[in-house]
Amino acid sequence: MDTINNKELIGAIEKMKDEKTMEAQNKVIAEVLKAKFMCPVILQDAPKGGGKININKETKIQFSVIKTTNGKNFLIAFTSDEEVNKWQKNKTQQSIIYTFEDYAIIAQNNDNLEGFIIDPKGCNLIFTKNMIAQIKNSITRENVVKKDTQVELSVPKDISEDLQNKLHDVLVNNKEIKKAYLLNMLKEDEKSYLLIIDAAGKEKEYFNTIASALIPFLRDLPLNLLPINTEFGTKAIEKFKPFYEAIE
Repeated sequence: MDTINNKELIGAIEKMKDEKTMEAQNKVIAEVLKAKFMCPVILQDAPKGGGKININKETKIQFSVIKTTNGKNFLIAFTSDEEVNKWQKNKTQQSIIYTFEDYAIIAQNNDNLEGFIIDPKGCNLIFTKNMIAQIKNSITRENVVKKDTQVELSVPKDISEDLQNKLHDVLVNNKEIKKAYLLNMLKEDEKSYLLIIDAAGKEKEYFNTIASALIPFLRDLPLNLLPINTEFGTKAIEKFKPFYEAIE
């Protein structure tokens, strides 16, 4: 199994429990989106005594769940081996490494699941289906604008200094990003940020990194990301200057 490190997430959760601020909560969400968790499972034909098993579409997976006092079933997301051992002292426990997106897909497609719990014997942080949906709605990683949809674009006038600085830092640290345009987008009476990036055809590789970093600073406005080499992206930037342009 790949090594995972969730120290930043655990630190963010501890800080949130002390401070109870929106900024601290958003930091936890940002770390959850970047994290990798161990999901305890029972795999068909798993090797005795632990070890690796190749998983394909034919592999039958039985998820371990926790049932709450009100009868709701939750998947389990462990941040470390230590947390696994708190829950079940079984050295041969099979686990699959999953991300937030993986848990979201499994929970939202299973009527018998209510969400997932991070470290039930530790921080015991619960993400219900409603919470998962809200998080996913707050960051639309790739925006698809249908033809003939009425869209208004403008330069953000009320963008916070914290958001500007964080976005600039993320862009600078990803050397393949050559240009980025940050705009306000009004589509069908819904306001959001639109970030169009130019990374020589590799734009989508950076969507998760950018979205995760910016969540604490978005102030409830969704963030849409779009490659520059799309019909809408190319047309959208005609009247605007880049928010960021790499120095050659």
